[in-house]
Amino acid sequence: MGNEIVRPVDEASAKALEQTAILGQKAIDAVSGAGSYLANVLDRLPHNLVGIVGDQVAHYRRRRWIEMNEDLEKDLTDRGVKERIEPSFTVLLPLLEAAVDENREELKDLWRRLLANACDPSRSSKVRGSFIEIAKKLDPTDAVVLEKIGSAIGAGQIKPNVRDFIHTSLNLELPEIMVSFDNLTSLGLLFSQQERFNPHITDKGALFLRAIER
Repeated sequence: MGNEIVRPVDEASAKALEQTAILGQKAIDAVSGAGSYLANVLDRLPHNLVGIVGDQVAHYRRRRWIEMNEDLEKDLTDRGVKERIEPSFTVLLPLLEAAVDENREELKDLWRRLLANACDPSRSSKVRGSFIEIAKKLDPTDAVVLEKIGSAIGAGQIKPNVRDFIHTSLNLELPEIMVSFDNLTSLGLLFSQQERFNPHITDKGALFLRAIER
């Protein structure tokens, strides 16, 4: 058996989930602590939804868990990472709790990169616990806009201003862009001096982009 993130919820699920084991023996042994926490992550629903969509959600979460493990295995193998770090549970568990419920492709990809970087010894220090909370507050458009700004700045492509550059390059409507600017600014990833339509990436934003880099 390989290495797994945390022992899954029950033995029935374990048979499938153990086929996609990732991390080290310490995580496998974390049944009483992190394991019970993850059980809540995979099974917990608001009381008024139990019995209505409970089985569907639980099934989705288990499929997502398997997918996340498979993606992590592939990403680290493709990078040639042989010695994989076991992230602190203070980073890993909130990350998993958020990622297991995400089905929007842009954000699934973002969580995938965060998880891979957290397990990569050369990048793990870039994944701060505070970045997990930031990622949870992003909408897909926010993530796409931030990454586009970050990649364009280095290449000197932003003309005539950030808003119009995003409008042209991503084909987004201006209100969508401005709402994303506002959200990214509230999260401390962008800042504006006088022109709201022409924000800059903050130091926090630059570090967040490093944490989610491919």
